[in-house]
Amino acid sequence: RAMIAMALSCNPQLLIADEPTTALDVTIQAQILRLMDQLKEDFSAAVLLITHDLGVIAETCKNVAVMYAGKIVEYGSVEDIFENPLHPYTAGLNKAIPRLDIDTERLQIIEGNVPNLIDLPPGCKFYPRCPYAMDICTKEEPPLKKREGNHLTRCYLEELP
Repeated sequence: RAMIAMALSCNPQLLIADEPTTALDVTIQAQILRLMDQLKEDFSAAVLLITHDLGVIAETCKNVAVMYAGKIVEYGSVEDIFENPLHPYTAGLNKAIPRLDIDTERLQIIEGNVPNLIDLPPGCKFYPRCPYAMDICTKEEPPLKKREGNHLTRCYLEELP
């Protein structure tokens, strides 16, 4: 608490919150998110929220950067990311979210294993797990390419099938 108070005493323009709600019950999680929102307003600051919780992202963020193996693979508005993903990893994350309106026996998964970050494969880091991988994906890392509006993706596919 003292460290947080010291950091806030400097009137920061950027608040970085790394997994602030991990392992918290939903009541405490909501309190933390409200506090972050209040701090953002009080300091007129931007908030960089680092989390694996897609529900928290959907509820609290305006823009999202999806990362895989240390690289941004997709960037866009919350609507872009959740309603029109352009990268296979983002699409896989969205499909893995349990839905109450669909009766399924088994949750979707992203096949394969996370790469060894010390010995990354050449080319696109997601290609060993990608259902749409092409030959070029194994050789050259795709650039982060602007699509529609402020939607960016690091993928050779023009659109997901």
